Amino acid sequence: MDQLELPITLEPMQKFPNVRDLVVDRSEMFEHLKRVHAWIELDGSYDLGPGPRMSQDDVAERYSYSRCMTCGCCLEACPQYGDGNYIGPQAIAQVRYQNMHPSGKMTRDARLEAIMGEDGITACGNAQNCVRACPMSIPLTKAIYEENRETVVHGLFGWLKR
Repeated sequence: MDQLELPITLEPMQKFPNVRDLVVDRSEMFEHLKRVHAWIELDGSYDLGPGPRMSQDDVAERYSYSRCMTCGCCLEACPQYGDGNYIGPQAIAQVRYQNMHPSGKMTRDARLEAIMGEDGITACGNAQNCVRACPMSIPLTKAIYEENRETVVHGLFGWLKR
């Protein structure tokens, strides 16, 4: 039997509460983005001038993270995500995206502390299902690795800044 002849089954995502039919409530995912402060505070009331210089490698990496559509596929594929026990790769990748930008470094510590809790980055089991499921080919495992390293350094030496 040809693969094109196999039946296609549509089901709602299992990691999110079902609202009706194929509609799921992804509000927990957006709450995680709020928790990690996944934006840079700029009020836009003044001319910022030219943006800060960044290396082409950093620009390319940041671009790959900016492509996230918050679809939740990475969370659906993650065996650790669900029941509030893990913040998930999507929020961690957004922490990486913001922390790489020179303006985002101003609030970097707050974002790192947001992923250092019990349900944070250490709850990742490194199954790597997230990166395989991502329809945008976002390097989620690289973001998790880099932010894990940053949280360890912050945990060990962050008290020196205070």
